[in-house]
Amino acid sequence: MKILIDTSYFLPLIKIGIENIPQTTLVNLLAKTSFEYFYSNLTLFELTAKGLKISSQENIITPQDIRIGIDAIQNDSRLVEKSFIDNPLIIELASQLKAIHKDTIDCLIFATAICICDCIVTMDVSFFDQINKVPSLINAIRKINENFHFWFNDLSDDLRALKSIDS
Repeated sequence: MKILIDTSYFLPLIKIGIENIPQTTLVNLLAKTSFEYFYSNLTLFELTAKGLKISSQENIITPQDIRIGIDAIQNDSRLVEKSFIDNPLIIELASQLKAIHKDTIDCLIFATAICICDCIVTMDVSFFDQINKVPSLINAIRKINENFHFWFNDLSDDLRALKSIDS
């Protein structure tokens, strides 16, 4: 299974803790060698932006911490970087997602996962819930990747698919 890992799971690499999620979640996930793991190039931007925001407000994170975290991602042979321009459908789907979700980067990361992978590991349950309220969006996603799944939070629950649409 091809899994795209959402940005939140990489936050501990730049010294940002995740509330209610064990620090070892990413390590435990990557230990499962039967999966292929991907991240969006936008994750590197998002990590940098969040790290710089916190470093300018508090002295907890340094620019070096951010660089070390990004290097750890880029140099981990288990992780493959994917770009939001790797598939022409990504921007098209992100545009449709943007109609229900204000965060453009989230829309591009989710669209990248849907167009390139089998699953996204994310903490954004509310985005999943928003998608499930729009039958036309569910159909658009199914047209691109019929068996796409979502895996949430600490990954202790089963993968979830989008709801069925009654024809």
